[in-house]
Amino acid sequence: MQSSTLESGWQRLSLDSVKVERQYVAIRFSLYALLIAVMTTVQIVWLDLSPWWMWIVTGLVAALFILKFYYIPRLRYNYFRYQVDEEFLGVKSGVIFRKIEIIPLVKVQFIDTSTGPLLRRAGLMNIKVNTASGFAEIQRLEERRTLELRRHIERFAKLEEQEEESL
Repeated sequence: MQSSTLESGWQRLSLDSVKVERQYVAIRFSLYALLIAVMTTVQIVWLDLSPWWMWIVTGLVAALFILKFYYIPRLRYNYFRYQVDEEFLGVKSGVIFRKIEIIPLVKVQFIDTSTGPLLRRAGLMNIKVNTASGFAEIQRLEERRTLELRRHIERFAKLEEQEEESL
């Protein structure tokens, strides 16, 4: 699915990123549920304890699951934006506390791209742009767009290096 272009060049992630994030959350919380079931079984069978507090833990984990599965991915999709032009990479994020990072492409030291099995199946990748003072990360970006972005940053960094060497 293509990125949507929004106001003044800011782009959002693919809708597939919501699906992949939900898959990661489902896997993680399945492991939590398995752990809770094992702990409850141990308490009942071997320790002869009444696991009344496990109902509280189960309720809290279920509420957290609903929040992280249904609401957080959609909020991230609605509020996360990125923008790339000739000189800067901009990343907007946050729902309650808004954060805008502007990275001059001249300051980029290295670029990491990564993918996992769920991301690969959906055609998505993560890209992390590192500078001396920190980094900006765009998670679950389309693979084609990630590679274009990486080439653009590399090309711009090489042009700046050549300009510095010629001085």
